[in-house]
Amino acid sequence: MSPLFRIIFAAFFFNALIFFSSSVAAVPHEHMHEHENMHEVHSEFDFLVEMIPHHQEAVDSSKEIKSITGRSELQEFAREIIEVQKKEIQELEEWIQLWYPDRDAHARYEPMMRDIAGLSVEEAERIFLEDMIAHHEMAVMMARDLLENDLAEHAEVENMARSIIEQQDKEIEIMQEWLKEWF
Repeated sequence: MSPLFRIIFAAFFFNALIFFSSSVAAVPHEHMHEHENMHEVHSEFDFLVEMIPHHQEAVDSSKEIKSITGRSELQEFAREIIEVQKKEIQELEEWIQLWYPDRDAHARYEPMMRDIAGLSVEEAERIFLEDMIAHHEMAVMMARDLLENDLAEHAEVENMARSIIEQQDKEIEIMQEWLKEWF
């Protein structure tokens, strides 16, 4: 793990810990450390393999909040996450088959999103936004790590990483604003 990535990673978890410890339904402190060794990107292959379950969790969580919320803007936001990330999952899977057909493409993925089933609508919306912000920040860190360490071997992967950074940084800002406005 590069020194820059360790610094960014430590800052992320420190800020996430402060943010989540101030919320009513905070993630227990010990749960936050489960992600410290996750999503390390040492190669283009690692990025492809790790991003698939990461995106799938975002798709699944977005489907869940979409079925719960009455807020049209959050429903549309979830719909867009589902659409974009399902398309990217398909591309990631195709690239693994094309470029790494003989490699084991199973990731060891630890879920980052809390279960919102059975919560009040308001609590489910808040937890979804809090967790999806951290989830997006992790994807952005993975994409930046790929680019900063010059690990992309194919232009398509480099372009996807840049797109993830741009799109998810924007989405993080939107979700942070909604948290301020709605809760």
